[in-house]
Amino acid sequence: MKKVLFFLTFVLTGGFCFGQTLQKGNLLGLHVSAINLKEGVTMEKYVSFYMSKVIPAYDKAFPGMKSYLIKSLRGKDSTSIGAIYMFNSEADRNRYFNNDGTPTELFNTINAKLDGIQKELDKYVTAPETDTYNDWLVQ
Repeated sequence: MKKVLFFLTFVLTGGFCFGQTLQKGNLLGLHVSAINLKEGVTMEKYVSFYMSKVIPAYDKAFPGMKSYLIKSLRGKDSTSIGAIYMFNSEADRNRYFNNDGTPTELFNTINAKLDGIQKELDKYVTAPETDTYNDWLVQ
């Protein structure tokens, strides 16, 4: 009976963990960054920190947004690392970013509360990340 209960719990939990899907009207921000790691920091350490601390902190702080870290495997720049920022809608994205891509006052207010995680992130990188992006609207 314990095995059946464990299996059922595992299946239900797994179903909820991977329930995020793209829907018409979602907005995806695709960012590609050049990461300058500090001496002694490996990409694996950086990715682990980013996945375990940065993404959860930002997802919690910015309602209507979910973040994903991505790594290029093939193509023009196969050494790239990036992020996908999935917003429920274009309106959710617009709450945080102006038309020219600059942050809104709301973004700045929320981001100021994340100063601690940013200072911790600064232990991993030597300079600001170069960031190129495109926003994509799911049709």
